[in-house]
Amino acid sequence: MSSIRINGISIENYRSFGESQVIIFPKEDYKKPIAIVGYNNAGKTNLLNAILYGITEKYVSKNTFTRDDFHNRNFNNIPNIYTGLDSSIEFKVDGKFADLTGYHFLQIDLDGTVIEGAKIESYKDFEKNERNYHAFGASKYYKIFYINFHEIKKEISTKKTSWGNLNSFLAKHIKSIVDSDETMLNKKNIFKKELKVSTEEVLNNSKLIAFIEKIQSNYSKNLRDNNCNIDFGLPEYEDIFLEMMFKIGLNGDTDNLIPIEHFGDGYISMFVMAVIQAIAEDNSDDKCLFLFEEPESFLHENHQEYFYKVVLCGLAENGHQVIYTTHSHKMIDIFDTKGLIRLEFDENKKQTEVKYNNHNSDFSSAVTVPELENDQLVERVRDYNNYIKIIEPNLNKIIFSRKVLLVEGPNDLLVYKEVIRKKVFKITGDAKFADAYLSFNNIAIIPHHGKITALILIKLCKHLGLDFFVINDFDFSEDFISKLEFTTEDDYKNSDFYQNDISNIKASNNKGEELSVKTKKGMVTTNWRLINESRPNQIHFNIPKLEYVIGYNNNDKDSLGIWNTINKIETFGENLFPQKLIEFLEIDKIESPNNKPPL
Repeated sequence: MSSIRINGISIENYRSFGESQVIIFPKEDYKKPIAIVGYNNAGKTNLLNAILYGITEKYVSKNTFTRDDFHNRNFNNIPNIYTGLDSSIEFKVDGKFADLTGYHFLQIDLDGTVIEGAKIESYKDFEKNERNYHAFGASKYYKIFYINFHEIKKEISTKKTSWGNLNSFLAKHIKSIVDSDETMLNKKNIFKKELKVSTEEVLNNSKLIAFIEKIQSNYSKNLRDNNCNIDFGLPEYEDIFLEMMFKIGLNGDTDNLIPIEHFGDGYISMFVMAVIQAIAEDNSDDKCLFLFEEPESFLHENHQEYFYKVVLCGLAENGHQVIYTTHSHKMIDIFDTKGLIRLEFDENKKQTEVKYNNHNSDFSSAVTVPELENDQLVERVRDYNNYIKIIEPNLNKIIFSRKVLLVEGPNDLLVYKEVIRKKVFKITGDAKFADAYLSFNNIAIIPHHGKITALILIKLCKHLGLDFFVINDFDFSEDFISKLEFTTEDDYKNSDFYQNDISNIKASNNKGEELSVKTKKGMVTTNWRLINESRPNQIHFNIPKLEYVIGYNNNDKDSLGIWNTINKIETFGENLFPQKLIEFLEIDKIESPNNKPPL
């Protein structure tokens, strides 16, 4: 059984990577795929390329790198890639060992602006200077599959390049099967003999053989009567299978087969999905390494979710290491932060930075639902994280965002998106820019659907290092927010405010009935927890609720009525849209068309 696994990688001065960035991957007991996320130009592809060099899957020579591979195209910034691997020991054909366990360093020798050499130096133990001579040429003895879904048609091509190389993962896998299958090897000579006989029978007395004989006669004359021999036949045995192609019969049609490359990219992506599954099933005893570049490419979002849950998670659950880049919120699990690597390109430093890589921290199991006296939902829902994802299917977008605005529910989402649009339009006069402002600035606006979930999502944003702002209804007509400034929950619950003052706060339910002291304490405690988990500049309360603040007097939560109400308002004050929210959304930084700062 062969096995290979990446433990970690350090990258310095390679393309968008400047200062050294270290990424540690989860250990073998982690049975989930590892997602690399980030905006366009964040450095995801550069990271995958560095991994391919580091595991010696991509051949390294002095011609591998150019000035473009040096950070900021500066020859003083020599790329440094350092990779740690664990692998089994495999026997090579010549009886020697293949072993990638240890540490692999990219070494580039530079003379001024001339790259004189580049290679990967491998060590069993770097501190003891113990070299690993079994690492050279070892990668082909392990099950390593890199698939770039942007070039999906190339990935199913089994033809050799003009240099005789195999580029696609499918071609490499087919060749490895042909080279190692004892049944096929035992039949090799029989196959070649039968094929030769069959070919000669078909060509005998044909126009084609006459044409070939004329070529041979003329070629011999051109070579000064050299008695050369021309053979026109099939490729060598090992290459025959690479000249074959997959054909598809739609709807069970076996008579009209169509080459797979003639289909659209989405159809081919699903074919590649099946190939990956077959490879995993065929190598159930091996521990493979799968590296995927944006597997969601060309797939409908429903198939993206299927690919993630069935294929990627399926591979990882069977012990394979799966590392992939993605832009799709359908291809991740928001609460599975152990397998998340988030990259950002720092515009000030002009370099890629690892903003999140905490392989030891499992947010999903660490989060507990607050014990709230008045919330029966907690008793009914056993898996709270799944509940949150079900009620808010767009939750995964948080991971792909630079900032996150959490609002209470659908009507709050409606109101705040429209207010933001109007404020941006008033400054710029550009309707299209106003419509796309949040997306352009990579700001997600997500309903949290309740204060308990708001608390969980605030903790998630803090865990991921994401800037956030949360908006909630206060549920009390009286503003006593300033009285909730307690450092700890014990201080809060031992305070005179909690013990005595809350009972005097006026609050009633939808039927106009006064709430019990226990219920009021539960509601106030929820608000205190939100305040305590945030900072003052990260939270805003609508007092007592959004509908009251915008002047919608009905208690029916009617979205159309709220929409009509908000569209009658021209000016939005501090009670709905405070200055701290304007600053969070960076609306105060927008310049008007005449380059004057907004009023």
